[in-house]
Amino acid sequence: MNPIPAVVLLAFAVGVAFTPWRRAGWTTPGRALLLEAGALVVAVVIAWLTRDVAHPTRAGMFWGRLALFAAGYWYACAGGAVLIRRVLDLVPVGESPGKGGITVPASELSRGMVIGVLERAITLTLVFIGQFGALGLVLAAKALTRFRALDDRDFAEYVLIGTLASILFALLVGIALRFVMFWG
Repeated sequence: MNPIPAVVLLAFAVGVAFTPWRRAGWTTPGRALLLEAGALVVAVVIAWLTRDVAHPTRAGMFWGRLALFAAGYWYACAGGAVLIRRVLDLVPVGESPGKGGITVPASELSRGMVIGVLERAITLTLVFIGQFGALGLVLAAKALTRFRALDDRDFAEYVLIGTLASILFALLVGIALRFVMFWG
């Protein structure tokens, strides 16, 4: 992997954390997701255009792969936490009953964020090693741990939206990075 496009993608993954649309309340969740998608497209195009700027040595190929893995894990795990939060912001949620929407305690939100980061890291690792079938085990483990809490239909749907969005995001990042590895 040429290190120049990998460094461009790593710079995007780290730099996008400081963008204003990732802050809650700056814009609507839908607009924030569109801005993120636009920035991602720009970063990928720049990375694509820089793929022939230099011809890497064997050591450069190693560092390029390492930078690409770092970009993938940073974007999927750290960046994904914010993006999945924006997806969940599309669902009306309140911390107390009667405000409309789903009621989720603050402790559940923070635990869910940590679980989501771990879920995306495991998913990304499984995609990198080509074990797509094992993704079902991640879903099953999550369902088993939340079995009692899933009696509340609203909460179950909220968890399902977060889980599916999280796994889909990590799956797409992993597949995209596997494709980028072979840009040549």
